[in-house]
Amino acid sequence: MALAHGKHPRLAVVPKTSSDRAPAPSDAMLVAGIRAGDGACKARIYIRHVNYIAGMCTRLLRSADAGEDVVQDTFVIAFSKIASLRDPASFRGWLASIAVRQVRRRLARERLRRLFRLDSALGDVPLDALGRDDLSAEIRSDLAALDIVLQTLPVNQRLAWMLRYVEDEPIDAIAESCRCSRATVKRWIAAADRRVREFVCFQDNEGKP
Repeated sequence: MALAHGKHPRLAVVPKTSSDRAPAPSDAMLVAGIRAGDGACKARIYIRHVNYIAGMCTRLLRSADAGEDVVQDTFVIAFSKIASLRDPASFRGWLASIAVRQVRRRLARERLRRLFRLDSALGDVPLDALGRDDLSAEIRSDLAALDIVLQTLPVNQRLAWMLRYVEDEPIDAIAESCRCSRATVKRWIAAADRRVREFVCFQDNEGKP
């Protein structure tokens, strides 16, 4: 096609839509990249999961500072042992199990410090203080009561109950994190739940206990 002198064909510029963008890489793809030494993959998988791990650790330990320490330890351990991960697609659950083990170790050290009357290494932030800013006074009161009861439970029962009902983790994931059987986890949760319900009344969405 002949073009008039001094003129150029017009090119239509079509902006990219969300459907044109490359999909985010899966955890399995990022794990493969980390194993190959790709630092960008390590950064992406950290950003993807750090808030989830940080929130869980903070609530389990009742301390933002201690939670941050455990988060850093968790990722250091995970990246150093990434070659041992059998199913790269299950990275999040594997990471959570590392975090829970670090929480258990931290709590064990805390018990020893208290036994020898050393200064507490953890903070003392109750669950109601960790709740959202828009929570009602009634809900904050329930959280405060729940926090008091949880502190009286054995560590295994408290962690299992919180992982199930606060973090919404499935039984299989909790069993993996605690390195015990499903039956054991269910016993811990049931025992903790009986104790909790003696002092705290939960309601469903219709307001029924």
